[in-house]
Amino acid sequence: MDSKKITPLEKIVTCIKANENFVLQGGAGSGKTETLKQTLEFISKEYPNKKIACITHTNLAVAEIISRVGDQHTICTIHSFLNSLIKDYKKNIHQVLFNIFILKKVERKSLDFYENDEKQQKIEEHKNYKKKYEKYQGSLFSIKKESIEKVIGKREYDKSPEEYNTQLNDKIEKLNLEIKQSIAEQNFNGIKYNETRFDSFKELSFGHDSLLVIASLLFESYDLLSRITQDKYDFIFIDEYQDTNEKIIDVFLNEIPAKNKTIIGLFGDSMQGIYDDGIGDVKKQIKDKKLKKIEKEDNYRCSDQVVIFINKLRDDSLEQQIAFKRKDNGELETIDDRKGIVKLYYAIYDEIKPHSKSSYGDKSRYTDTLIKLIKSVENLTYKDLNIYSKKLMLTNKSISIDVGFNNLYDVFNARYSDVKEEIEKDLIRLQFMDLLELCKAYEKKNYNYVLTELKKSNFALVHIDDKLKVKKGLDSVINSDKSAFEVLEYAFKIKMLKKSDSYSRYIERKDNLLDQLKNDIDYQDFKKIKAEGQNTFAKMSKVKSDLEEEKFNELNNLNKKETFYENLFSDKIKFKEVYKYYGYLNEETDYITMHKTKGSGIENVLIVLDEYFWSKYDFKSIFDATMEDNDKKLKTQKLFYVACSRAIKNLICIKLISEDEENNLIRMFESFEKVNL
Repeated sequence: MDSKKITPLEKIVTCIKANENFVLQGGAGSGKTETLKQTLEFISKEYPNKKIACITHTNLAVAEIISRVGDQHTICTIHSFLNSLIKDYKKNIHQVLFNIFILKKVERKSLDFYENDEKQQKIEEHKNYKKKYEKYQGSLFSIKKESIEKVIGKREYDKSPEEYNTQLNDKIEKLNLEIKQSIAEQNFNGIKYNETRFDSFKELSFGHDSLLVIASLLFESYDLLSRITQDKYDFIFIDEYQDTNEKIIDVFLNEIPAKNKTIIGLFGDSMQGIYDDGIGDVKKQIKDKKLKKIEKEDNYRCSDQVVIFINKLRDDSLEQQIAFKRKDNGELETIDDRKGIVKLYYAIYDEIKPHSKSSYGDKSRYTDTLIKLIKSVENLTYKDLNIYSKKLMLTNKSISIDVGFNNLYDVFNARYSDVKEEIEKDLIRLQFMDLLELCKAYEKKNYNYVLTELKKSNFALVHIDDKLKVKKGLDSVINSDKSAFEVLEYAFKIKMLKKSDSYSRYIERKDNLLDQLKNDIDYQDFKKIKAEGQNTFAKMSKVKSDLEEEKFNELNNLNKKETFYENLFSDKIKFKEVYKYYGYLNEETDYITMHKTKGSGIENVLIVLDEYFWSKYDFKSIFDATMEDNDKKLKTQKLFYVACSRAIKNLICIKLISEDEENNLIRMFESFEKVNL
């Protein structure tokens, strides 16, 4: 007779009784949160006097867990939890606070690091110098309100890189000393966590990311904090552990004393670790026996066919199996209820696939062919299978036109190859994301969130008239036909937002560059010739025989920057476009961003396997067993896994390929069809 299978919950109970830390590893739709709930219920019943902290990453997730288990335990976000532990120790925070404001020095990598490629070394080392210089430039203005000249070009830097590095490092060291001294001289009682994305040197306050750094430093520096945490909590559970900062996982596993142990329990899935700032996996911690691994093979979400497919994408031993749930009528599902399809549609692209630095014409031909393939597949699936799907893909021009943020996309596309990533970075730096979240919360009638955020901006909320001002202000913003920056300035003016150091540094950088370019004779000469049609090095060198290619590239990049800033801050980009882009990010359209695409299940999913010239990913690598495993391959594989695992019933994949990719690609799919365009 077969012995009864031990459930994940029973394994967790065994760990609890043995005082062992554990990690519950479960794929998408496995019911990890339900197991977390059952774990909390077990402890409440068997150890009613034990204190539990349950940590997750968003207020939405907090609300979901509370709705399932009640609020008798400490259930909060990671930021809220860490702040509750350190907020009363301002004197200690004062000792480490300088770490979030000081700058790192330039460190030159050897020629060996670049595999003896001297040209590549020069390119990358100047990029690194420029990045550090611009950070120094921004901090100098933010802290001392001083401006300096623009960064030198690559040609000049290459003449004496060590000398320029030393000069910059001396400046950085001097500024760092001033930062430390300035902080040391200020009263520590004013230090606080400001619950925003930004740090403020002027106010001695720190934002979300720096809270993690400060908490980690305090735990490392002061053993007492670890003992206090241990005394407060018998259990610390972390949901979606893969998205937790590595330093914080290290704090819980290594800094909290082993005596009178606080049990650490992690719930999550390494294959869903697609965010750059999360730990991703805990393989090392499992190998070092700091965590006991418990696998949960259930899949309550996907069809049988999707489960079989996504199991192929995992990089660990976990193999999910169909788990049946109760239907609305109370009956248990059967296998017939969980049927669907997984199918690949592909077409051959006869030309060489373009990359981020390819010509506009090459990119356009490729993109047009891909769009043609997508439309053909949509017609086929709708006609033959009666499937209408949500489309998951990396941002591209065609989406921007359909959704209505094409001007925003075009402005960034003219300067960057990784368009989507750069749009999101700038929306955060310039505080558009804060304003957009405020508007969306207001539209969803989440007034508590709105009022809480407005108080952070010192918006007066004393009388009933003040709430009417909030309504009037947000209605005006949401319905505005004005440019994005006019709306943003209006939000600052009525104190709906408070300007951050990040915003001020961005504006200062922009203004400095534009002022310097006005007085740069070489640049103005270049700009005039380019405007006359000599817009490539080959053409311009015929007019300016002394022009070197490196100098052309440097001036051309400055021209792209100038154009970018002028367009970004112009009437060309309306606030409505930015709001539509935010709606796209929040899955309010037929298109869903494949990057950062975690979420609930979707009945039918159509995935476009294309990077759209984004060098961060490489879908070809997933299907080619001969390619070595590397960070890019694993990053792409995880992204694809997360996207595929959202499909409840049917999964359609689309790829435009070269002929030599065909055999590798179709090997992964049981059902596939070649489309002739």
